[in-house]
Amino acid sequence: MVDLSIVIPTYNEAKRIGASLDELSKYLRSDEAKQYHTEVLVVDLDSPDGTADVVEKHKGDFEHLQVISAGPRPTGQFIKGAQVARGFEKAKGRYVMFMDADLATPLRHMAEVFQLMDENNPVGICVRDLSSSHQGIRKFVSNLGNWVAQVMVAPGIHDTQCGFKVFRADAAREIFSQQRIISWGFDLEALALARRYHYPITIFEVKDWHDVKTSSKLGGAKALKAAFSVLPDLIKIKWGLWTGKYRRPAATKEATA
Repeated sequence: MVDLSIVIPTYNEAKRIGASLDELSKYLRSDEAKQYHTEVLVVDLDSPDGTADVVEKHKGDFEHLQVISAGPRPTGQFIKGAQVARGFEKAKGRYVMFMDADLATPLRHMAEVFQLMDENNPVGICVRDLSSSHQGIRKFVSNLGNWVAQVMVAPGIHDTQCGFKVFRADAAREIFSQQRIISWGFDLEALALARRYHYPITIFEVKDWHDVKTSSKLGGAKALKAAFSVLPDLIKIKWGLWTGKYRRPAATKEATA
């Protein structure tokens, strides 16, 4: 019996995934976490830098660690949503979650994940203080983007994009089986569907989230490009909600918490 499946989407993370896995394995062996049976699923986009090889070397550090190939990365495309869905499809835990490879959300917040599991709550998300977690144009873009997201599909959730979310397995199957967005807006779609299917969303405040400074992080121009790329996703999600395209799978209607 696997209590928790942790999905980590990766692309060209060879330089830091080793340190992140060392930190994660240490935490999962701690008194706080060791009572839970966990599996870690690294979903890699066939990274040319050898990310998968680095992960394979850490298998002995975990109860269960697996590398899942998500195929090659489409040129110029961001498909984190597809990676997460692939990991959830393979997950065996009664709860499933995803986190970013940089561990920007400190692992101490796993304690809130375990509490959510113990209370049998269906969905939990970490939210950052965007007034302090980002600087300059990224701060402006994040605040504006989240305001638009709240107005259109996620009222009351002031940060929809933090890469640290957990779902009870039945909720994950139902939500991600209806997934249409695989790029930047996949978090928004998942939260909108959780609301549509009447799953309560537990919010964890993350005041110590830290922006990991690497070349793969969004600079000002890239942040603006990403923000504008989400607008079509928001429109698709809102249209789907309005027109009833996100119909709840009949076989799982009774699963609502």
